[in-house]
Amino acid sequence: MRRAALLLSVVLAAACSRSPDAGVASGGAVAGAAGPDAILLRFPRLGGTARAYRWWRDSSIWASTQRAPAVTDAIAFDAQQGIVVMLDAARVPLRVDLRVGRITPATSERLRAIASADGYAVFGIAPTGEIVRLTSSATWRYRPPDPVRTLLPLPDGALLILSDTKDGRVVIRKVHPPETKVSDSATVSGADLVVPTVVGDRIYFATGDRLDGLRTRDLKSSLSVSFSDAIRAVEVSPSGDRLFVAVKNSPTLYVVDRYEAAVRDRIALSSAPIALRMDPDGQYLLARTAGGDSAQVIAIGTQRAISTVATAWRPDLPLVAPDGGLALVVDNAMVIVDAETKRERARVPNGAADVWAMVRWNGFRPRSATLDEPVTFADADSLAADTLAAVSESPEPPAEVINPVPPAAARAELKSHGWMLSFAAVLSESRARSMAAAVHVDGASARVQSSDRNGTTVYRVVAGPFATRDAADDAGRRSGLPYWVFEASP
Repeated sequence: MRRAALLLSVVLAAACSRSPDAGVASGGAVAGAAGPDAILLRFPRLGGTARAYRWWRDSSIWASTQRAPAVTDAIAFDAQQGIVVMLDAARVPLRVDLRVGRITPATSERLRAIASADGYAVFGIAPTGEIVRLTSSATWRYRPPDPVRTLLPLPDGALLILSDTKDGRVVIRKVHPPETKVSDSATVSGADLVVPTVVGDRIYFATGDRLDGLRTRDLKSSLSVSFSDAIRAVEVSPSGDRLFVAVKNSPTLYVVDRYEAAVRDRIALSSAPIALRMDPDGQYLLARTAGGDSAQVIAIGTQRAISTVATAWRPDLPLVAPDGGLALVVDNAMVIVDAETKRERARVPNGAADVWAMVRWNGFRPRSATLDEPVTFADADSLAADTLAAVSESPEPPAEVINPVPPAAARAELKSHGWMLSFAAVLSESRARSMAAAVHVDGASARVQSSDRNGTTVYRVVAGPFATRDAADDAGRRSGLPYWVFEASP
């Protein structure tokens, strides 16, 4: 799965003045005035304590409470729960909980074709040939009609399953877990490369010198373009409107307009690229050169190659930060330079020996002292102060899922005296039910309450009421999960 699934929008002030080629907003500020923090994660390649840093600060703001095993790269990030999905050296998916510092295997099975769109649900193919969907509360299994080649989870929860046919074509089937019924299917001539858009509305297949596209909504054809030679690499802009295509034996990078379904522009590079990597913020595109020891930097806004930087090319590095900084591998160090001027900003000796990942998250910001004061609510439609607290995974699947408490019953309950525990507030009822089944307070499962907030239904994972705040606090600590205590309305 593409690493862009890890990255959410963020802003940092520009570190130096930049030319129009840098792809920034007027005044030199990075486009987008607010957003989550850019967090750089560092994992010892051979195992050890994982650490987190704000981009770029030399003091760690977080360290794992458990020793991380040897890891290779990150595949997804669940910003709601603060969980990064990593792959260990044996390609087993791990959940790294940034809230409590735990690092736990998502499964004991040796899976292949591991992929995730959101960090919450992790898909893979078991040795039996079954497709496995791993979440913090349950495991879903599905046996497809044909052997599976590739899995493509979509942000809307659907799953595309790619299988090879005997005549060399590829069939795509669409399912919506936990359902197992195939809702749609299509066949393409081949799939040397498979590239989805970030938002998941299109999927592109490169076969030989031909690039085909499908709409994921209905698996209908959306694009077909041919090139002068075999396609070597394809990347899609974050907005999905442009595709950048590299072909063999050519220093030209082709820009395809998805709406025109044709090549619109060409970018001249100094040498033929063999791999591409898209900046998730849409500022730059990195092109690996044939020698493999440098990368060309293309400003997406002006579609010009603006610099060439020395770096090794790995699954984790190079990467692009929101302020236009590049994290590179130079000899045995991890080096941060400016994308345009190549001015060195920071150097981490021996940093090349570790695995790096960037996530965009506000979970490390200082907690307001007012959040620890008792609060009361006029009615049950109000939410606790940090109801987006994460719910950690349950070691075993629940025996049953607790149905949501009807809104009327929930309001009647909260009108009684007492103190409540809140673990999460989400907009998806199915996800809230799954999370509630994974939360156990004194041996009993939490439950789901639904309420309307400004026309939007919010589903809360709660437990209680308890007679006193201390009793609720004690129960929350015994749960071993992040929680919030609030007073039920009288």
